[in-house]
Amino acid sequence: MKKYLLAVGILTSGLLGLNTAEASEIEKDTIEVDPLIENLKTKHPDWTITQVTSDEATKINSPVLRGPAPPLTALYIDQIASQVGTSNEKTEDIGLQQTSHEVSGTVAIGVMEVGYGNDNQWLDDERITYQNRDYKINVASLDFNNDRIIDGFYHTVTFNSDLKISSGTSALYKFRSTSQNYPWNTFERTLNIPHL
Repeated sequence: MKKYLLAVGILTSGLLGLNTAEASEIEKDTIEVDPLIENLKTKHPDWTITQVTSDEATKINSPVLRGPAPPLTALYIDQIASQVGTSNEKTEDIGLQQTSHEVSGTVAIGVMEVGYGNDNQWLDDERITYQNRDYKINVASLDFNNDRIIDGFYHTVTFNSDLKISSGTSALYKFRSTSQNYPWNTFERTLNIPHL
């Protein structure tokens, strides 16, 4: 119970500390501690999980990458946390489809992508990009067996749900990724997010 309360406290304090203030060019590529990525490191201490800068992340999604990069084999929404102290972890192989309860304040969503894909994210009809300052995007590379080959990526997006989702309604979060290598398959996962 103490570990759970500590994890929720760390997660909440990390989320409360995020802001969307103007950043200088130097600050754009600094890596802030991401509570969902830190939670993933705790759950999988045997994985090598390396957070990357936004500049590195945009290069990962470049369709130029070919050859030994593993194709996209799995995609799921792993966890969502809200400023009200809620934390939802995946309950089935395809991940979360709806939050277990309503959210409020800062919301963070974690998505697991196994293999290399060209990905896009949306909240309802609004595309989530690095350029849109309403969203904070982080990416971590994943090496499952410590062979120095990246097996996949963990994506997080953080936003203020009070500004993006009207009270008493819900928004649909969507993550779509197409494999950068054969068989060029596409996975899409959605999450319904109701707001207090």
